[in-house]
Order: sequence, then structure tokens, then C-alpha cells
Amino acid sequence: MPFSIYKKLFLVILLLCLLNACGGDNTVKDTAFVVDETDLIISANDGLTQSFDNDLVTISIPKNAVNTDTRFIFSQTPLDESNKAQGIISALYSFSPKDLSFNTPSTLSISTESAADNQLFAIAQLIDGQWRTLASTTSENNRVSAQITTLGTFAIKSRPIVPITKNIGPNCPSNETTQKMRFIHVADLHARFGFKERFFSRIKGYYQHAQSEQPYTLFTNGGDDYEKGTVAEQTSKGLITVEAIKAMAFDVRVVGNHDYAWGPEQLLDYANDDHAIVLASNTQYTGDSTQSFDAVDFSIVQVGCLKVGFFGMTSVPWNELDRPVETAPIPDFITNFKMNWQWQEIAQTIVEQHRQDVDYMVMLSHLGEGGDTQIAQNVPGIDLVLGGHTHGGESFQQLDNGSLVIQPNFFAQGLTDLELTFDLATKTVSDINYNTVATANIGTVDEALQTQIDFLMGKYAPDANTEIAISENYPSALQIMEITTRAVKQQYQIDAALFDPSQVQTRWTPGTLTQEDFHNAFKVERQPSNTPGFSAIYQITVNGSELKTMIASQPDWVLLAPDSITDSQTYNLALQKGPAFNGELFFNSITFAEPQLLAETWQLLDQYARYRTSQCLHIDTNTQLNSCQDQANITIWNFDDPSKPLKADYGPSTLSYFDPEQSGWGPEDTVFKTTSELNIADLNDGVSGVLAFTDHSPTEGLQITLNTAANGDFINEGLVSDYTLVMDIYWPLAVKDIYRALVQTDTVNYLTDDADIYINPEGGLGKSTSESGYFGNTQSDTWHRIAFVFYTAPDNGVFEVYVDGELAGVKREGEINRRWALNKAVLLLTDNNYETEPGYLNALLYAGRAMTRDEIKSMAGAQQTLRFEPSTRSLNQTVERHYQSAPAIKPNLWLEQRSKFFNKRGPSVNN
Repeated sequence: MPFSIYKKLFLVILLLCLLNACGGDNTVKDTAFVVDETDLIISANDGLTQSFDNDLVTISIPKNAVNTDTRFIFSQTPLDESNKAQGIISALYSFSPKDLSFNTPSTLSISTESAADNQLFAIAQLIDGQWRTLASTTSENNRVSAQITTLGTFAIKSRPIVPITKNIGPNCPSNETTQKMRFIHVADLHARFGFKERFFSRIKGYYQHAQSEQPYTLFTNGGDDYEKGTVAEQTSKGLITVEAIKAMAFDVRVVGNHDYAWGPEQLLDYANDDHAIVLASNTQYTGDSTQSFDAVDFSIVQVGCLKVGFFGMTSVPWNELDRPVETAPIPDFITNFKMNWQWQEIAQTIVEQHRQDVDYMVMLSHLGEGGDTQIAQNVPGIDLVLGGHTHGGESFQQLDNGSLVIQPNFFAQGLTDLELTFDLATKTVSDINYNTVATANIGTVDEALQTQIDFLMGKYAPDANTEIAISENYPSALQIMEITTRAVKQQYQIDAALFDPSQVQTRWTPGTLTQEDFHNAFKVERQPSNTPGFSAIYQITVNGSELKTMIASQPDWVLLAPDSITDSQTYNLALQKGPAFNGELFFNSITFAEPQLLAETWQLLDQYARYRTSQCLHIDTNTQLNSCQDQANITIWNFDDPSKPLKADYGPSTLSYFDPEQSGWGPEDTVFKTTSELNIADLNDGVSGVLAFTDHSPTEGLQITLNTAANGDFINEGLVSDYTLVMDIYWPLAVKDIYRALVQTDTVNYLTDDADIYINPEGGLGKSTSESGYFGNTQSDTWHRIAFVFYTAPDNGVFEVYVDGELAGVKREGEINRRWALNKAVLLLTDNNYETEPGYLNALLYAGRAMTRDEIKSMAGAQQTLRFEPSTRSLNQTVERHYQSAPAIKPNLWLEQRSKFFNKRGPSVNN
């Protein structure tokens, strides 16, 4: 076919296509247009630079952008009302064929009139009937340019200027060629304030130190601030979490799925932060117009010479089975908040609209690592994803397109420290410095924040760490559930209970129990949002036949039921929330009428524990509490009488020199003098008489002969299983880098067995075992009152370490077995491998029972005289007072909403 005929035919086809929106562009039909050029050629070797419409439009195609010389046609269409309504302000410029792609990007430039004060302009491309702003848009004077990779229809689109919301650091210096920008990022804090561990104040202290080093530092939070942490959130109905998060003073944070937990009113308050930009890009507030939802979908922060854009995403809700709802239709979290689950489409739109306004684009995400990576791969223009939600520890990726995808640690256990160096001429990153920091290793603490956290705990949860009960043993998950069945039976009119022991999240250890311990065992996650926790206890009504079927369906669950069940009789049955609302899943298709809430499980145990203590009983056994017994099994030595240096102040046990070879070393090598005479530090309250010991050989040391009754798990073997040792001890600076033996439980094989408790070179106290090591941080040239409380057992033994009255750590599982039980005596300050050093002993206590945390705390730090005056009713009376004023927590009913969440099953991951 001659070319002239081809050209005419092509022109006719083009005209028809333009009239009928060929190629997927839904332009308005019957609109006049002008074909400017129909015989244009892109040279494979030279490319093409060509202007159109009186030089208003220029396309610049580089060489080798096409593989062979390629013809194309340019046309323009006048602006109509339909496109004007979409923000288009110029004629429409079309380059055909629209399916032509370039090997390398080309540049399209369009001139426009002067911009209004509140408007910006960008080049947009018509794709599938939608105008998509090109993220590569740049502007200079009245000319707008963008990089294109295909031919198509283009125009200028106007949009409002997004104001700079926050400034970080000093103004942009005019003489700098590079600038650093630093992110201190956390996520999934989950109310782990760490009022004891000081988690929040350590993280804040680290940020403040980073900011002092680098003023261009941003403090960011990837969402999920609520739930799973302190019981104070429950007693305050979430208010403490709002206040604690605002006190952290983040620069930018995103709303996570758990942050909807306490309903619309609290979410509005949570998002109203005077310091932080709060992001919720896939959330729209539809409530009362008089109330303001201050979370935004996009924001710009000026960081020195750099403009940084932020948007943020929230993941799907979870149901009462502790599973994410991922099957359509996915419901909204709570009323008045409409969610959009098309995260990639939202990200694409935001990047298209705002990428040209910023130098660096950040997605602050609570979608999890998989979702973050997918979006960063598929949406060009996202430079950095600061994530959350995964609960998988720290991770760092740099994708093929250059995007960085980061997940921090969770539960306030650590933070991510990312420092970027920018070339200011190109606004590109030239260097990346990525680090992670464990919170426990942060030495800088924000004392003002810690004071605020302590105040909030006292305000909202004064009972959180009150010793309200004692556990004699280390119960398994199954045994904790058995206690829970007894608790619900004691407090409610139920006939039976059937509970899943796998719902126990953290087992409590022997000894002191508090509200925090019960909440740790059953951490509340209000799923669905603004409803009771998924571990809450409900009551249903079934007949005997149904009850038998249910019991047979779950043979591994803990059962409390009558000895005889009559088929036709009606029974009130206690169940956990998930089974109560999903009987068809758990009990062979049995369904129930509307379940009735009884209590959150932690609250149920809290009330039961108070009752047990008021009856002078352990929570887990019917053994009477030690504080309610008249036992004289505590012995104290203060070493104040040089004439009788090893004589006890009181108590049945005796102290002697360990001297199996009868060498008489003890009186010769041991000195009894005052601290001033020995030229060492006095005690906190003054001069004191002390025992100065030497570096003992394996046949030297001190021996306590117990003279107390066998007890605990090894009572039948005549062993003291549960006991306490307290020492006021001082080590000179010269021995601080050396292991020193403290306790040897084997009085027979002392020549071949290592000691059982040491102090290590870092000042920690304990024993290196397969699961844990040393606890606490003692200093040389300093008096410390150290205490060890043992609960030895065949399988679940525990010891606790205290320093100056405060719990320093707990060795929880497995290895504190018969080896640590005592048979008539225990040795001190000796070891088979000569791992001993000279030091000083001010006082010593041995108790033939495990003392409670409050009892240890009452002895405080090292003083001239160690005293312990047990009050047999002090614990009981304390708990009785708290029992009378125990908080009444009224959960929110959610029965009307529950049907929306059924039959939407997914993998169970705690996020």
C-alpha cells in the first residue's frame, strides 16, 4: 500500500478513535479536536525533540528509546467541562499509538499560566478513564515537566498546595552540599510502658540523645499502642495509654488495628495530639461534624533542606477467635470510621498527587512486612517504609527499585535507628546507616517522662503491683485453667466450665501475685474492637445432652462439671469468648442463644485471689499462707558481737566455719571489725560491725545448719525445697572482674561440684544455665543487700534474685531442680575451682520458706542491722482492704455486632 494511502487510512482510524475513546481513554465524545502532526518519526539512533501547539508542548525522546524508527501522531483536544471538573486546566494532548513504550524515559513539558497562590500544577495522564498525576512532575516558572514511559493523552492538572505541617531542626543552611536525616522508629508498643523496666523513658531518652547529636531527627511510631501491656489500661479503660503515648511526643505516628480498641470517643482523643502528626490514610471519619478526627491522610514535614512526605496505613480488624478478618466483606473497626482496604490504590493516588511536592516520600505503615514490601515494589515513588504489625523482630530490606522497607522490634523491646545522608543538589540518598538497639541496653533515661509514667500508674492503677495472693507452686497452663474454673465457680452461679488451656499466655511463677500477673496470663485484646477481650468468660445455657457432646468434642480442655449429668436438665456453662460465639466450630455444630458476659479472665482471677488470701490460703493449694502461721523458721546474723561472732541474733539455724579437714582456718583467716576499722565504706546509716572473709579454698567457707523442717516438692525426701537467703555483701574494686562463688548447696560433693550461685564480672547474680543466666547489677566498693528466693521442683523450679529490696530477675523454667534443694545445710563463699575472693559480710538471713516480694522489699537495702519482723496478718489485712475497694470494670456489650465477624477465618498470628 502506498504510504499516502496508509497515512490517510491511519488518520481516519485516529479520528474515529479519538471520537470513541479508543485505547481505554474515556474522553468526551463529539468534541472538536485538531490533528497537528501525522507524519512524525522517532529515530532509533537520534531520538526526537519536537514542540507543538505554538511551543506550549514539547516532547524530548532520547536516542535508543525505541528499537527501530517509529512513526507517531500528535493531536490536541480542547478542554471541556467534564475534564475541568477533574482539575484539568489545559487542552488535552494525545500522542498515538498509545501502546508505544520507551526503553528509557522521555520528557514531556507543557506550559501554563501563572499559578494561583494556593495551587500547584502537575502533568497528568489519562489511564482507564482516570487522570493519574505523574509522580516525576517538576515545575520551573510556568513550565511543567514529567518523565513518561509510554505515549498517551496528557494534560496539566491543578491541585491545592499542601502546607508544611511541622519543621524539624534548624533552617536549611545555604552553604551545605549534604544533609543527614535520622529516624528513631518504634512500633507495636502495646502499652508496655515499662514503669519498672522504664521502656518508654529509655526509648525517649535515646531519641533525645540522638536529637542532640543530629538535630534533623524524627521520632516515629508504626502503630498499635494499645493492649497486651499493663493491666492499667484495663483499669483506666484505655485512658492511661492515650496519655502515655502523647507524653512520648512523637513527631509522626500511624493508627494501628489495636488502636480502635476502646471505641470512637477515645480514638478521637487519641488522634488529637498537640505534638504528633497522626496518619490514617485509609480511614474516613463519618461521625458528628462537631467532633474532629485529627488524623490525616498525608502530611509534609520540613527537615532542614528536605521536604519529607508522610502517609500511613492501617491493617484489617481481628475477630473473637484472635484471627485477622481478611475475607470480603471486611468490616470497619468501629462505628463512624469508614475503612478502605485498597491499600495499594491509596498509596498510588497519594504518590501521584504529592510526590512532586516532596524530596522524600515515607509510608508509615501498620500493614506488616509482606504488605509493606508489596506496596513499595508496585508503587514507584515510595522511598522509605517504616513499618509495624509483623511482630517478627527487626528487618531491613533495600528493594531493587531503591525503596527501603523496615520493621522494628515490638513490645517496646527495641528501636530502629536509621540515618540517611542526602546529596542536596540531587535530593538523593548517598549513604544509609541502619542500626537496631535493645531497649534494655539504653542507658539514657528521660526522667521527666518516667515521672509522668509513674504518676499515671499511681493515678489509674494503684493496685497493679499490690501483693494480693501467693502461689505455692509454678502452675502449668493446665493448672492455671483449673484455678480459673474454681474462680468462676466461686464467684458466679454456674454449673460447669469448659476452658481451653492454650489460651494461657504467660504462666505466673511461685510467690507473690499481683493484678499484672493475672493480666499477663490473660492479656486483654478487645476483639472485635470495642468489645470484651477474646479471652473473656461468658455464660451459656445448654441441656445435659449438649453438655456431654461438648465435653467429648474437646477432651483436652479443662472441665469442671457435676459428677452426674442428666440429659434433660438445663446447665449454666462458662466458656471463653471464642467458643461461646462459635459453638458450631468447637462443639460438633452445637449453637447457643446469646452468650452473657461474666468477666474478663484476669479480673475473675484478681477477685478470686483476694478471696483466697482473705482465707489465709495460697491461690493454687489449700496450704495455709506463711504469713498466717506462727513459724520461727527465720534466722538472722548481724556480726555485731566480736566475742561471739557467729552467734545468731535469733532463729533456729546455726552458722559455723566450713572446715571438713579440721585445719582451724576459720578463726585465723576471718576478721570481725567495724567498717571504719577496716577502712571500707560504711553502711547507708553509718558504721557497722562486719565479717571480713578471705579467698576460700574448696574446704573453706561458711556453713548454715538449717534446723528447719523439710518442705515443698521434695518434702518426702526430707529436703528443704523452698527457702530464702539474704546477704549484705561488699566486694573491693580489685575483684570486680572475677567470678565469685556465693552459694553451694551440695555439702557432700563439694570437691567436684561447682558452686550453685555466683556473682559474675558484670555484677550480675545467678547461675549460667541453658535458659538464663545472671540478674541485677551490683557494684564493687558498694554495700548491697542481695536476696535469693528458691522454689525448687522436679520440673518447674524457680529462683528469684533481689538487689536492695527490688526484684532483679526470675529464673523461670526447668533447671532449678533437686540440685538446689537443701539437705540439712548449705555452704556459702566456697567453690571447688577456687572461684572465691576476699570480701565483707555485714548481715545474713536464712529462712526455711520462700519469702514474698513484699517481705524482701520491707528489708530494703543494706543497713547497719538486718531486721525482719513478720506480721502474721499484714498481707491478709492488706488484701482485705483492697478486696473491699476492688475496681468494678464494666465491659462494653457487642452482641449486635458479632454476626459481622463470623465465618471469616484466617491464620492466627498475634499482632
